[in-house]
Amino acid sequence: MSRRAQSWSVYGIIDPRSDQLFYIGQTRCFARRRSEHLEGTDQISGLVIRQIQEAGFLPHFLVLERHDNEETALRAEIYWIETLLMRGIELTNAQAFEGFHDRKKKRRTEQKKLSDMQRLRAVANGRTSKRTTTNRTAPARKPKDKALWQTSEIKRLKGMQSAGMSVSGMVKLLGRPEKEIRARLADHGLD
Repeated sequence: MSRRAQSWSVYGIIDPRSDQLFYIGQTRCFARRRSEHLEGTDQISGLVIRQIQEAGFLPHFLVLERHDNEETALRAEIYWIETLLMRGIELTNAQAFEGFHDRKKKRRTEQKKLSDMQRLRAVANGRTSKRTTTNRTAPARKPKDKALWQTSEIKRLKGMQSAGMSVSGMVKLLGRPEKEIRARLADHGLD
């Protein structure tokens, strides 16, 4: 193997829609890591990559530096992340956020953007699902009386909230009035 094949790469991913770097990483096998990124994940960077692909583009990958060992590559990765953050570049790396809550909020935002793009593309291509049509014209279930909430309903509600679903979506899926759902969210500190 050549020295280049054995080296550690510090790389950046560029959004071709804005020509801005949005992720910095390091790896021993750049080709494999690039392929993993292109497959997309539910991490913030993966959601941005899926948005780029949904818009008909491919992200650009740029090797910023090569190093002989992992420690030097990790230090270089940290340097690049800190330098870009100080210059006002918005990165999707975990280090770019104050904590878990900020990352979770950003992930929800990116998931919503991706979902909106996919829905718009489907409508533009004449592919609206029955579910989409049904959701616009009638509730999925008849509204329930003010019966006690089942444990399973509360779990579903919490899951919907953590996934960033709108209250109107919760109303349709749970078959409960909006006022009741908002009250239940407040009861559980989810509002």
